Amino acid sequence: MIGRRFKYFILIVFLASIILIVFLQFNSGKSIKNLITDNESLLNELQIKTRLQKLQTDIIFSESALRDLITNNDEPHEQELNKDYDNIQKELAEVDKTIRATSESTLLDQLQFLMTEKIENSKQAMNTLYIKGKDSALSFIRTLRGRMIRDSLIQIITQISDNRQLTLSNISASVSTNGAKAKSWGIILAIIACLASIITFWYLIDQGQRQQKLIETLDTSEKKLKTASKTQEQFVANMSHEIRTPMNAILGFTGLLHKTNLDKNQQEYVRSIRSSSENLLTIINDILDLSRIESGMMHIEVLPFNLEELLDSLVTMMSVKAKNRNLYLRAEVSDSVPRILKGDAVRLTQILINLISNALKFTHEGGVTINVDCIGKKEETVRICFTISDTGIGIETAKQKTIFERFHQAQPETTRRYGGTGLGLSIVKQLIEIQNGSISVQSEPGKGSVFIVALSYQVANDTEISSSPYSVLVNEPLLKKIKILVAEDNQMNQKLMQHLLQQWQIDFKLVTNGAEAVELLKQKTSEYDIILMDIQMPEMDGYTATDRIRNDLHLSMPIIAMTAHALTGEKEKCFGAGMDDYISKPLNEEQLYKLINKYAQISVKAKASLIDLEYLQTLSKGDKNFEKNMIRSFSLQLPEELNELKAAIEQKNFKKIAYVAHSMKSTVSYVGLQQLTPLLQQIETDSENQTDLGSINNNFILIDTTCRLALKEAEELIS
Repeated sequence: MIGRRFKYFILIVFLASIILIVFLQFNSGKSIKNLITDNESLLNELQIKTRLQKLQTDIIFSESALRDLITNNDEPHEQELNKDYDNIQKELAEVDKTIRATSESTLLDQLQFLMTEKIENSKQAMNTLYIKGKDSALSFIRTLRGRMIRDSLIQIITQISDNRQLTLSNISASVSTNGAKAKSWGIILAIIACLASIITFWYLIDQGQRQQKLIETLDTSEKKLKTASKTQEQFVANMSHEIRTPMNAILGFTGLLHKTNLDKNQQEYVRSIRSSSENLLTIINDILDLSRIESGMMHIEVLPFNLEELLDSLVTMMSVKAKNRNLYLRAEVSDSVPRILKGDAVRLTQILINLISNALKFTHEGGVTINVDCIGKKEETVRICFTISDTGIGIETAKQKTIFERFHQAQPETTRRYGGTGLGLSIVKQLIEIQNGSISVQSEPGKGSVFIVALSYQVANDTEISSSPYSVLVNEPLLKKIKILVAEDNQMNQKLMQHLLQQWQIDFKLVTNGAEAVELLKQKTSEYDIILMDIQMPEMDGYTATDRIRNDLHLSMPIIAMTAHALTGEKEKCFGAGMDDYISKPLNEEQLYKLINKYAQISVKAKASLIDLEYLQTLSKGDKNFEKNMIRSFSLQLPEELNELKAAIEQKNFKKIAYVAHSMKSTVSYVGLQQLTPLLQQIETDSENQTDLGSINNNFILIDTTCRLALKEAEELIS
C-alpha cells in the first residue's frame, strides 16, 4: 500500500514538474521574444539617429557648396549641387516614412516645408548669379533669410533627434529588463532541470535496485523450483526403481510359474498375481509418461504403419476383456481412410487402448464401437477421426470439463468402484495435443459416452511399410556360441536372469556389482560377448563400470543397460555413458531375447562359424577343388533362392513359397546349415495350409539373416 502511494506521489510530482517547466518555458520564451523585439527597435532607432545626423550634415554641406559655387562663379558644379538637394529630399522622405508613426507630425511637416524653402532660396541665388552677376548673388546669400531657414532646419532636426533619444533610452531600459528576465527564467529552468535530473536519477537507481532485488528473488525462486522439480524427478525415479525391481521378479517368476504344470486353482492364483502386477505397472507407466510429457522429452516418431492391422490387433487384444464382461467390441473403418499411414503408431495404440479400456470399464451392458473416418485431406496429409462410443454409465455435463485433468474422475466413488488414478485421460489429451490433434467428449448419464479424437497423418504406400526395418534376429543356434556377463545385485532378479538364460541355453556368468564385472573382464578379456549391466548397484554402479570397461580396459563388446529407472533422459544417459542398448525393468522376456539375438549377430560374425563343412568333406574325399566349387555354387545359388522366396512371400504365392523353401533345404544342407532346415520345413507346411503369412515372414527374416552371414563366410572360404 505504501509503495503504491509512493508511486502516485512520484507521478503527481512528475506531472506538476512538467506543468511548471511548461509555464517557465512560456515566460522565458516571452521574455526572449520581447528582448528580440526591443533589440530590433533599438537597431532601428540607431539607424534613424544616424540618418538625422547625416541629413543635418548634408544641409550644412549644401549651404557651403552654394557659397563656393557663387564665390568662384563655378557654373559646372550646379548639377552636383542639384543632385545633393535631390539626395537630401530623398533622405528626408525616408526619415519621414520611418518615424512619422512614432513622432510628432507637426515637426516633420515643418521640416518638409523648411527644406522646400531652402531649395527655393538656393535656386533664387543661382538665378541672381546668372542674371545680375556674382556681386548681386553674394549680396543675396548674405541676407538673413537663407541663414534663418538653415538654422530652423538644424533646430527642428535636433529637436526630432532629442525626441528619438528619449525613445532610444526607453528601448534600452526595456532590453535590459527583458534580458534580466530571460536570464532569471533560464536560471530557474536550469535549477528545475537539475532537480528533475537528480530526482529522476535517484528514482531510476531506486527502481534498478528494486528490480535487481526482484531478479534475485525470482532467481532464488527459480532455483528452488528447479531443486523441487529435480527432487520430484529423483523421487519418481527412486519410486520407479524401488517398485520396478521387485516387480521385475514378480512378473518374471509369474511367467515361469505359468509355464509349469498347475491345477485350476493355481492357474487362477497365477493369473491374479500377474493381473495385479500389470495393473500396478500401468499406474507406474502413467506417472512416468506424465513426467516425460511435462519435461518435453516425449518424442513423436513418423513411421509407416497399417491402420487396419493396428485396429485388428487392438480389438483382438481387448476382446478377451470384453467377452469376460459379456460386452461386444467392434471396429469399423471407412473406405475413405488410407490403409497405410505415416505417424507414431505406438502413441496411437496407447491413446486407443486407454480410451477402449475406459469404455469397457464403465460399461455393464451393450458394448463399445470404434469408428474410423477421414474428415479432411490436404495434399499428402489426412485428418483421421477416431470415435469411441460406449453404452456405459455416461458422464455428467458439469464433470466433462474436468475429466481430462490429472487425478480427476467423473465421480468421487469412481476410484473405489472401478479403480484407476485419474491420469489416463490426462495423458491421452496431452499425447493428442503434442501431435497437434484434438479430443472431445459427448455424454449423458445413463446413455453412454462418445470420445472423438482427431489426428493428422501422412499418407504412405505399401512399398514404404514393406521396406520398413524389421527386428534383427538371429537363429537360436547362434546363441549357444556366445557367453554373457550379467551384472545384477538383486537376488530375485539374479534368479530370474538365471532361469531365462538357462531356458534359452545361453552360457553366462553372474556378478553382483560393477566392480566385480570390471575385475572379471580384466582377467578374462575375450571370454564374454555381451554384458547385461544393471545401473544401480552397490560399490560401483553401471555407469562407472561401463566407463572403466570402455576407457580403461578398451573393450568394445555390446553393453545392454538394465534399469528400473524409466524416467525421461535415462535412455539417452545410458547411450552417453557408452552403452549400446537399453531395456527397462520389469524385463519383457521377448524384448530381452530379441536384444540378445541382435547383439549375438555381431559377436558370432566376429568369432563363430555358421558353415559346417563336415558333410561336404565326406563327399569330396579330400578334393579341395571340389569343395571350393561347391561353396562357389552355394554362393551363387543361395542369393537367387532368397530373392525368389522373398518375392513369392510379397506376392502371397503360397505354391511358389513351398517350392522354393523345399529347394533351399537341399542347398543349405551341403554347407551344414542344418539349423535352417526346421524353419524351411515350417514355411513349407504353412504355405501348403495357406494359413499364417505372418509366421512365414518371421521365419524368412531369421533365414535371411543367417544366410547372409553364411554367404560372407563362404566368400572368405573361397578366397
